[in-house]
Amino acid sequence: MGKSQYIIQFGGLPVGLHEFEFDVNDTFFSKIENSEIQKAELKVNALLTKQNNLLQLHFDIVGTIGVDCDRCLKYFDYPVDASEDLVIKHGQPSESTDEILVIAEGQDEFDVSHYLYEYIILAIPARRVPCELDETRFRCDYDVLDKLTNLAAEPDEGEEPNNPIWEQLNKIKFNKN
Repeated sequence: MGKSQYIIQFGGLPVGLHEFEFDVNDTFFSKIENSEIQKAELKVNALLTKQNNLLQLHFDIVGTIGVDCDRCLKYFDYPVDASEDLVIKHGQPSESTDEILVIAEGQDEFDVSHYLYEYIILAIPARRVPCELDETRFRCDYDVLDKLTNLAAEPDEGEEPNNPIWEQLNKIKFNKN
């Protein structure tokens, strides 16, 4: 596999501000094992502030990610607009914390692909229901919702409607309400 396009080479850069742009799309996520994201169209603007012994990276991530609605399973493009910061310094990598990444002395480049993936995943909410974002632009698939509701209401074949094992727990549950 060749060199990643998400490598920032800071070794020869002078002290000051430097800007990098990355395109994150389907190809990026296809190379990540077990990625829940299959479709994406994102632009990442990375602003590197290089100091004598410290690097500060500020990422602006804008675009869309293709996900399924948690309510009706309809595919939609979720809008992403996120900003994240990463501080990098040289030293012993074992001294890294959540706020500061420590890389080995003499290292003059850094692959940001793993951090981009994490920042993008964190930008997606745990609950994805687009009609709650914008009811005029996103509409749930009511046919699928009706089918799911009917499936949930029907008891499975061969299963008793009222299982005696749960009878005592149901009494406790209904007494508390």
